[in-house]
Amino acid sequence: MHKFLVQIPRNLVHLFFTPGSLDKLNRLGEVVWNPYDRPFTEQELAERIRGVDTVITSWKSAPFTDAVLHHADRLQWIAHMAGSVKPILPTTEVYQRGIRVLNSNYAIAVSVSESVLALILALGHKIVPVDKVMRAGGNAKSSTYETCELRGRTVGLVGLGMVAREVIRLLQPFQVRILGYDPFISKAKAEELGVELRQLHELLAESDVISLHAPKVPETYQMIGRHELSFIRDGALLINTARGDLIDESALIEELRLGRFNAALDVFALEPLATDSELRRMDNVIVRPHLAGVNPDSRLRIGTLMVEELERALQGAPLRFEVKEEQLAIMT
Repeated sequence: MHKFLVQIPRNLVHLFFTPGSLDKLNRLGEVVWNPYDRPFTEQELAERIRGVDTVITSWKSAPFTDAVLHHADRLQWIAHMAGSVKPILPTTEVYQRGIRVLNSNYAIAVSVSESVLALILALGHKIVPVDKVMRAGGNAKSSTYETCELRGRTVGLVGLGMVAREVIRLLQPFQVRILGYDPFISKAKAEELGVELRQLHELLAESDVISLHAPKVPETYQMIGRHELSFIRDGALLINTARGDLIDESALIEELRLGRFNAALDVFALEPLATDSELRRMDNVIVRPHLAGVNPDSRLRIGTLMVEELERALQGAPLRFEVKEEQLAIMT
């Protein structure tokens, strides 16, 4: 019988599994649950992993270090129910051992894409500043607060991964033109997605809306710096739900002081955002505390998708969410 070990703390299991997905998981094999209201330590994982075929992980789970893998005599699958798999894979040794990795973070991509659309519309329709004026007793019905439609605009996506592709789907009813910058995407794939490829500075200069979706890797550190920010056209909207390190935050603040464009930021260089950060006081900025991806719906979707993927894996069916070794290098 296939044996599963679940690292998720017992008091959080209900956040990830519906009764239906729990029942399906239990029918796939023997399931050993974490007995603690906390993640396993590395030593506890090493002690429990012998004889286990699949380990199910999530945020803050113990990583698969060499010491843990030394005891993994039957391990075939690592099923990560969270965002990036990098925190649990400090080395690529799992791949050398033939262990396969699954990651149901598509569930998070769905939520992030909705947040991106919501932020674009909130900025364009000036939802926050109008609400602020009205609550203060004023009347925001003036040219200062006139809205800007999304329909027919040009949207630039920096990075064309999973989240960006969901954003593309959500943008279809708005009949927008979509530009993309991603050195790992071929022209043929871009055309399939309905995207016109551009160099980064060209995308910044041509777009009415710019949304960042690049991973956090050394090559993308502060890829949007002072020089790049200068290309953004007046009146544009800049959205960042990816990683704070993609932008030179000090340079961004300087540009935002000028009032040339508006921004919506869900991520920052240092999190949580400092209480005295100028970004909190700017009228042309929406700030959120890294909320875009995870919510009750997406957590349950993570569990449902992973159980379905594990069922496919055990049946030898084609997989949707496998992470190959070459993909790991360009993941956040």
